[in-house]
Amino acid sequence: MVSFYWERPDSPDPVELAATLGIKTCNFSDFCSLGGTWSCGAVASAAMAVHAGLCKHVLVYRAMNGYSNRGTGEPRLPSGLDQFTLPYGEVHAAAKYGYYATAHMAKFGTTSLDFAHLAVTQRKHAIVNKKAVMRKPLTVEEHQSSRWIVYPYRLLDCCIQTDGAVALVVTTAERARDLKQAPVYIMSMLSGRTVSDLQWETNGVRAAPALFRAAGITPADVDLAELYDPFTFMCMTHMEDFGLVPKGEVGAWVRAGCNGLDGECPVNTHGGLLSESYVQGLNHVVEAVQQLRPGGVCDDLCNGAHSFDRATCRQVRGPEIALCCGEEGGSSLLLRKA
Repeated sequence: MVSFYWERPDSPDPVELAATLGIKTCNFSDFCSLGGTWSCGAVASAAMAVHAGLCKHVLVYRAMNGYSNRGTGEPRLPSGLDQFTLPYGEVHAAAKYGYYATAHMAKFGTTSLDFAHLAVTQRKHAIVNKKAVMRKPLTVEEHQSSRWIVYPYRLLDCCIQTDGAVALVVTTAERARDLKQAPVYIMSMLSGRTVSDLQWETNGVRAAPALFRAAGITPADVDLAELYDPFTFMCMTHMEDFGLVPKGEVGAWVRAGCNGLDGECPVNTHGGLLSESYVQGLNHVVEAVQQLRPGGVCDDLCNGAHSFDRATCRQVRGPEIALCCGEEGGSSLLLRKA
């Protein structure tokens, strides 16, 4: 069993969960504190345990009380790297990741209006997702009039906080063929990051070449992407850093709707962390798996076969390959249809 959390262990421990499920023997467990950085890394850890022969099947899960448990902890004193940032006002994630956006804005002319278009597109995806928390239509004007959190992020640039849980099972391709659900295969995977020398890019710049090389494909082969989106611009920089759009051109790309369900490369087809739910990105991997399975997603508003009418349907047309990434490109996956 593999789980992960951030700051406080609010997810059930694998040992506790195994006992609850009646599992007598658990050959492998991992309980990691890297949060959204580790969303794809958790799947990679499970795949390595299966490949090594340590396990036949591994359950990967994240369960959290991100909404109901907010603000209940004791104030923490800065330690480690935090002692150099917290005293100077970097007290929450919007401040920590704001400089990525301002640096990009200064260098490439990206604007808050570009952020608005991304937020609106992902909300459109969420509207036809029965699981999504935020299903009320959103306009560019509403985004632009929402209050500032910390420049350049407004309220509607920020992901939501939710209670929720997601899970998936990793096993061998041979075993998966006999299971009830059609399998989705891992083409390549990476986990681990380095700090970029440039403020307008993430670890994805370094991770992407190795990820695509291992899979034997290029970014042009990706049919959909589920990219970590704690803030609008962080999703946008992941688009660039993983090669879906040239560096500096993401503003025009999202304004043109290239990240929409019928766009050049649909991104965050479930609504993402901004509109579906914040489960630290493991919901992105689940969404990619559902999109790639025969029959596609099962929780949109279609009755029967997918109609591709975007008023009711969020299934991407004929996807074969999906890209997923965690926070700052710290872990990533390429998945393909069986």
